[in-house]
Amino acid sequence: MMVMDEPHSVRKMMMNIAFAGAAAVLVTAAGGTGWLRHRLDAYGEWFVRNGNLLEGLARTLCLTAALILGGVIFSRLRQRLGEEKTVAQRPGQPDVPWLQRLQASAAERLSEQDRKAITMFVELIVDPARSRSRLAETVDLDERAVRQQVSISFALPDAEDGGRALYIPILQPIKGELVDNFQLQSAGGSSLPTLSYEETTKLAAAGLRLILMEIFAAKDAPSPPKTLDEPVRAAELAMLQIVATRGPLHTGQVHGRLDVILEEIKFPDDDSRERVRKYVAALSWSYPIVAVVSTVDASSGRFLIKYERTFVPASLTTSWRGLLRLGLGLKPDKVAIPVELALTAESYHLRVNAPANKYVIKQYLQCRHCRVLLTRQWRGRAPVGIPADEDRAGKKPDNKRHLCAHELDQTRSATDDDRVTDHHFRVRRKRGQNFVHVYMRGYSRAAPKLRDLQLITTFKETPPGARGRAAITALATTLLLAVAGNLLNSPQGTQVGGLPALMLALPAVAASWFGLSSDKDALVGGSLLARLSLVVSGVVSVIAVVLYLSSPPPSAPAPIAGGSIADPLTFVGITDWRWITLCIVSALNLTYISYRFALKLVHFNDLIRREDLGAGDFAWR
Repeated sequence: MMVMDEPHSVRKMMMNIAFAGAAAVLVTAAGGTGWLRHRLDAYGEWFVRNGNLLEGLARTLCLTAALILGGVIFSRLRQRLGEEKTVAQRPGQPDVPWLQRLQASAAERLSEQDRKAITMFVELIVDPARSRSRLAETVDLDERAVRQQVSISFALPDAEDGGRALYIPILQPIKGELVDNFQLQSAGGSSLPTLSYEETTKLAAAGLRLILMEIFAAKDAPSPPKTLDEPVRAAELAMLQIVATRGPLHTGQVHGRLDVILEEIKFPDDDSRERVRKYVAALSWSYPIVAVVSTVDASSGRFLIKYERTFVPASLTTSWRGLLRLGLGLKPDKVAIPVELALTAESYHLRVNAPANKYVIKQYLQCRHCRVLLTRQWRGRAPVGIPADEDRAGKKPDNKRHLCAHELDQTRSATDDDRVTDHHFRVRRKRGQNFVHVYMRGYSRAAPKLRDLQLITTFKETPPGARGRAAITALATTLLLAVAGNLLNSPQGTQVGGLPALMLALPAVAASWFGLSSDKDALVGGSLLARLSLVVSGVVSVIAVVLYLSSPPPSAPAPIAGGSIADPLTFVGITDWRWITLCIVSALNLTYISYRFALKLVHFNDLIRREDLGAGDFAWR
């Protein structure tokens, strides 16, 4: 719910109206003439001689002041749009009695029937890649909202011993993040049930209790203990507070609190301590979406789960080119897709689908911070900086190397054979297709993880596309300008009346129609060059119409002796320098857009004539 300060808002609105009124008066004064020219004649001869100069200076000052006021109004309105605030309310946090009830429910839930299912849940939270054999992600860019489809193949050999149902964490969105249009299905297409927030929290608490009971069980005990010592139970309650906290927690804060809590427990070894830390840390920043799968469906030990969601991507438009595309009504032509899911499965496939009238022209697999292309010699490392530095003012892609989570493995060379590497990737070769296919294997086993990798893809329209339409429009504009310019030089121009004006207006109409009819709903848009060419054709056509209607009727030229230096210079038969200028501008526009269209056509033809190499090609080739 949006809350506005009404008196403050009304006061700002009245000030904006006053500024707008003053700017309107200044613009009127800047556009008017004669209001100051002779007003100062009585003050001396100098004012009589320089009346036009004084009025020109005054009009320039009025225009400058109007532009300044316009900038002030623009900045105030922009600030107002960004100052809308929601009610400052922190989500309600769990209190101690609620946590104690959660702790008690965790102890009661550890029945023999659910124990193995909870054990599988814990393992899938701590190390999801161990049970995910293959993950295929498909991203569709047909609409404004990106549609993501993911299918996950699980390999759980002991699934039939997990009781009546298995609890499979499918997705771990950040706490507070809304998952739009989420659909969860089995391999057969039937919907799968998911746990609610309260059920997931109880399951997470039961998993923490199970880990602690297994760690502190006696070596010769036939089964884990049913109760825990008081120091362990106190530490468990503190860790449950981290897990049940609503809203994301800072990573450094979580690990700092865990250091203090785990210091109070005497673990038998460091591996046990690290297992508890991983489990609590994983649940401190995310709410896992847990699917309930019947053990009957997973009796073979292998099963597949699919989910689908939509999300609106963020815009990274900062350059003048991006702002120009936005101003001309064009969608971005470059898309960045994170490949973080490759760290959660042994084998990972990513396919990015663009609309049918697009093709891939560039594709890079690179680090999100330093923009360096990925190689097989990379290995993971802990970043030197913290993610919060990324959004700090003044930070640019070139000085974010302290956030990189990769380094070069000096023990391996670029000529190492693929069979001896522990991780591998491929990118589908460009052959004029409208999709990108990335394959990654073994990145889930790396320690530390090779994080913050992304796929950068650039799409262009398949020929003829917008460039073909722009070239046709530029050709029509140039021909009509040449015809109209020649008619003005001949007495026959009076016989055709306003027909040339109608002819000259057609390219402007065509330019506006072609511009408006291009990909309005697709996420990736058309050609900036084509849109600029259409703008030039439209502007030249409008100027030509105004110039034609304001020109006097043509008359017969005076006879000039042949070979005389008084012969007028012509351009395709046009003698008026204004029409020559318009025709040259249109011809240059036609030449450049035709050249770029031909280049694109030849390049696309080269792509579709490539042979399929089968194994694909690297991203940097």
